[in-house]
Amino acid sequence: RGVCVQTPAPQPRLGRPSGIGVPPPSTGASLAMGAEEEQFPFLPVRGGVFWSQTLEAQVPPGFSTEETASWLRAAREARVVSLERGGCGRSSNRLARLSDGSRACVRYGINPEQIQGEALSYHLAGLLGIQERLPPLTLSRVEARGGQWAEVRDELRGSHWAEGAVVSLARWVDNLTDVVAPAPWQAEAGAPAAGRRLQPLAAGELRGLSQAQLVELVQWSDLILFDYLTANFDRLVSNLFSLQWDPRVMHRATSNLQRAPNGGLVFLDNEAGLVHGYRLLAMWDKYNEPLLRSVCVFREATAQRVRELHRLRNAASELLRLYRTREPLAEILGFLSDQQGQLLQERIDFVHKHILHCKAKAAAP
Repeated sequence: RGVCVQTPAPQPRLGRPSGIGVPPPSTGASLAMGAEEEQFPFLPVRGGVFWSQTLEAQVPPGFSTEETASWLRAAREARVVSLERGGCGRSSNRLARLSDGSRACVRYGINPEQIQGEALSYHLAGLLGIQERLPPLTLSRVEARGGQWAEVRDELRGSHWAEGAVVSLARWVDNLTDVVAPAPWQAEAGAPAAGRRLQPLAAGELRGLSQAQLVELVQWSDLILFDYLTANFDRLVSNLFSLQWDPRVMHRATSNLQRAPNGGLVFLDNEAGLVHGYRLLAMWDKYNEPLLRSVCVFREATAQRVRELHRLRNAASELLRLYRTREPLAEILGFLSDQQGQLLQERIDFVHKHILHCKAKAAAP
């Protein structure tokens, strides 16, 4: 069957960085095929399993390296001038206004592993070459008596945050919209969640799709690969889990995923990844693994990063190197345990093996 991507009209709201929908993107085009939409004029897949370079060139840019570096410098040097409730997820989180006029979501974990997971997921995205899809993120230590937090001492008392706790600061992004999963992950929505068969996203399923649909699927292929590696259960997996109560959930907004005004996807709130996700593998891998197996077309650059991490068997050490190089508070927050590092390598190996399986299927007569 062909892949059809349908998106209900989102309801306008204020900008939210926390995975809750807001106004429609300025680029406007629905991903449902319409008579006015042109099909992609070139072959969307090459080599049987890789998105074509021509198609990848149409993917809206995310947060550039220069933009990210500039924001991180400013966020680390700025003072927090106010903390507001709402807009950033859990009640323990706050929306911070910084002295340079910018805003950031400050996330205070119920336990440190959530902040650790968010920070490490962010830097794993850098290792995979997909960090542009995540809002810039840095860490800060809450110290009411000086430095960055002195001006909000009174607000800190009301927050019940522990003195010296490490929190994450993620760039606030305005004018985001809800994202509904494309059709490959809506199929058989009435089936039991854990046993449902997901329609494969493979080269043969792409005929007749518009450029907008294909551009969306390029980004989804990275997202599903990323969420498998981090064992993130708080995005599409949580929707799959909810099928047992809500048979229409796959036609609703995907948790912690938004669309920027230029049409690019934004992967938000990754604190369930790695540390927390690895602790709960037994519960959630029955959803995460079928999701990965449902994808058989990939960005070649992402697949190359996976192949190198598989070949060198150094995923954890490379992540640690990148984390320590780019995050000043890395030593305070800590890193993966040896067991968690081994789990990351095993998941890298599994993804690499899956890509080889997809290549073999594509080459079969």
